[in-house]
Amino acid sequence: MSVWGALEGSPLEAQLSAQLLGGDTVHAWLLLGPPGSGKRAVALATAAALNCEVEPRRGCGQCSSCVRILRARHPDVHHVLPEGPLIPVDLIRDTVIPEASRSPFEAHYKIFIIEEAERMNEAAQNSLLKTLEEPQPGTIFFLISDQEDDLLDTIRSRCRILRLEPVSEDRIVELLQDAGASEGEARLAARLSEGDIGRARALAFDPSTSARRAVWNSLPGRLTSPADALDLAEEVIAEASDAVKALDAVHKAEVVEFAEAIGEGRGTATARNALANRHKREARRTQEEILGEALRQLATFYKDVVVLRRGGRDALANLDLQNELESSSRSDISDRALLAAVESCLSARAALPQNANALLTLEATMVKIASILPAGRVATA
Repeated sequence: MSVWGALEGSPLEAQLSAQLLGGDTVHAWLLLGPPGSGKRAVALATAAALNCEVEPRRGCGQCSSCVRILRARHPDVHHVLPEGPLIPVDLIRDTVIPEASRSPFEAHYKIFIIEEAERMNEAAQNSLLKTLEEPQPGTIFFLISDQEDDLLDTIRSRCRILRLEPVSEDRIVELLQDAGASEGEARLAARLSEGDIGRARALAFDPSTSARRAVWNSLPGRLTSPADALDLAEEVIAEASDAVKALDAVHKAEVVEFAEAIGEGRGTATARNALANRHKREARRTQEEILGEALRQLATFYKDVVVLRRGGRDALANLDLQNELESSSRSDISDRALLAAVESCLSARAALPQNANALLTLEATMVKIASILPAGRVATA
């Protein structure tokens, strides 16, 4: 076992391992690539390898340090997440920079993983710049982004850039089968994941993800009027609330582990506050992800109907819903209306991080789809 997971044995893993074992420790990395290309996994694996208690710089994947880092529950690995549409300057200036100046509690290196780094506004990026220029010894930054052009040239120039590509469908199928999925389960998860190995694993192995997908698959056949639209929006919000409650239980366990690891010494209040704030950001992000999951699945269904009508059976994403797709393809709903519904779903999904009222966003989208698709009923799963 190692810290590299799906990357193990790949050219990228060989390259990074050689750099780490050779003592090539970079103080700031910029990990670039589309969603699902494994940027976060690379950051966590590198952080775990650097801090491994058993095989330093290689990563055993089994010691306490490796396990906690890979589960995002280590006191010296700080995850910086957007607050709504932005990573505000206050978060960088008042939390990240002061913490970056302190020594690690227990690890060899203090790590900061800034996800969706392009969401730092210009003031936040400029605030971080001096810390990247004059890093504290033993502090390493990983900036993760799929929008390189939204990062300042000065930020990019102070990082070692690593570009990642999406994982191929066949490779995802292979990995999922190695982990115990059947060929059919693996192919479906890989097709729906669009190159995102984390999403594919959840679709193949996480019961809660499968249960939610069953709910999402029922939406097209139930979305027949504005009244239905409002009820379904509330149902989707309830699913997201359940996911946040499950995350809250994980957070409570992390607080206990964190307290045991750092005790009550000097500086722990700051660390505890940082953890509490991260938990709040993760809860909001989880809600966004679940709502986005529903909208993406709804869009994928409507798109598949159009694909099937145009003879693209081999390109279907919902391989397990072919009967429902066949039935819907025979309806009198036009391709133009179906594609308008797809666009409504994707636009709403993109707007979620910028909208404080997720229920209103969902209600408006569901009502719009009900009005776009009035002429015929699509099949329910």
